Amino acid sequence: MVALPLHTRRYHARKYDQAQLLAGALAKHLGQEAPVGWLTRTRETLRQVGLSEEERAHNVDGAFCATSDVAQRDVLLLDDVFTTGATARAAAMALCAAGASRVEVLTLARAFTLT
Repeated sequence: MVALPLHTRRYHARKYDQAQLLAGALAKHLGQEAPVGWLTRTRETLRQVGLSEEERAHNVDGAFCATSDVAQRDVLLLDDVFTTGATARAAAMALCAAGASRVEVLTLARAFTLT
């Protein structure tokens, strides 16, 4: 189980990473681990709020890097909110590039707009 990480600067400003807290609690409940550091946000990105789907995808493109610890593993990527999937997709691509055999995404909430 790997949490979708905040950038280091945002983490220090908040003093917590909500996705890592969720992943840690779920992993403990399931008797699993949620290691920190297997997936990192390598550059600071704009907040996704208010961006179009295309802008969101561009904003997070190449923003993640995974370690070889994920190689040949099935990975459950955990995040708090799924909106367009751009962030989860970019993170999953980094996990696959590092050799993960499979990536599934689990989120606590799904955001959408009623039109």
